Parts: sequence; C-alpha cells; structure tokens
Amino acid sequence: MQVAGLLSFIGKGKSLMIPDKVSRLAHLMLILALAFGVLLQTRQSAEAGLWTPDANECAFLRDINAYRKAHGVGPLTLSRSLSMAADNHSRYMARTDDVDHTLGSVSWWQNILNYGYPEGLAMGENVLAGRQSAGGALKLWESSPPHNENMLSKTWHAIGIARAVNTNGKYGYYWTTDFGSGSHRTIYC
Repeated sequence: MQVAGLLSFIGKGKSLMIPDKVSRLAHLMLILALAFGVLLQTRQSAEAGLWTPDANECAFLRDINAYRKAHGVGPLTLSRSLSMAADNHSRYMARTDDVDHTLGSVSWWQNILNYGYPEGLAMGENVLAGRQSAGGALKLWESSPPHNENMLSKTWHAIGIARAVNTNGKYGYYWTTDFGSGSHRTIYC
C-alpha cells in the first residue's frame, strides 16, 4: 500500500521537514493529501470485502455451469457487482415477503447499475422463492421456458447469485440471479 509505504518511510529515522518558506497552507495541503490517500486505500479495501459467496451460491454456480456445458454453452464467471445487486434483491424480497423484479420503486436493472455493473452491457435476471437448495432453484428455473432461456443464453458471460432466508416468510428462501454480457469484478468460489 503506497500510503503505508510512505508512512513507514517517514518513520525510519527520516523527518518530514517543512522549510520556513513553505506556508501553513502548503503544510495543510500535504496533510490533506496524506489523509485523502489513506481514505482512498481504506475505501478500496472495504469495497473488496463487501460480498463473498456462501456454500449455496457456490453450489448454484457449479450447477448452472454444468447445466450450460451439457447444453453446449460456455461457463459463467461470478461477478461481485452482479452478486451484490442479487444479494440486495434477494434480501429485499425476503424482507417484504414478495417475489418481484422490482425493489419498491427501483427496477431490477437500476439495482444492478447501483452496484457498479457497467452501463452499456446487456443484463438479465431470474428471481424465485420457495426453494432451499441450489439444485431446487435450478430445477424450478429449468422448468420455466423464459427463465431457462435466460440461464442458457450465450449472451451471458457473468452471473451474480444470492439467496436470502426469512424463516417467518411465506416462502422461506428467496433467490436472485443477475446475468451480464461482460465480466466485471470477477470473484471465485
């Protein structure tokens, strides 16, 4: 990390000397620049750990890629931005006990863009409720022609997967898969 390197350099017997000719403003600007650099580094580190797949989501990735391979379609990569959007959508459905492609007044595609997926790339989505396992979710979507078409589309190269649980809800389990035509912020199970 550059900032830590700079700070450790300053801490190795080197002193940060500000000549008398340098104004307080320059000193303040240097401090602000260092602080801003630390904030940027902190933001990037926090962003990198916002979402990681659980065992169910990894199982779904394995299952859908095996299903696509059996139908002559290439595998999907797991996208952190698509998965964060899927996670937000699944949690919303679990919280509201509703299965829908909108999150209140927010459309499914705006939700995806809100999590950093690049504009201009094609996107798709499947949602469902009531299936606990990855295999159960996949089987239900296989039996629905529009959802199955989404899963087998050659347009998609990336996927976001999320399952939320509300044991007090009508359905109990809420799944979202968001699809994208381009890989973005790829992560691995």
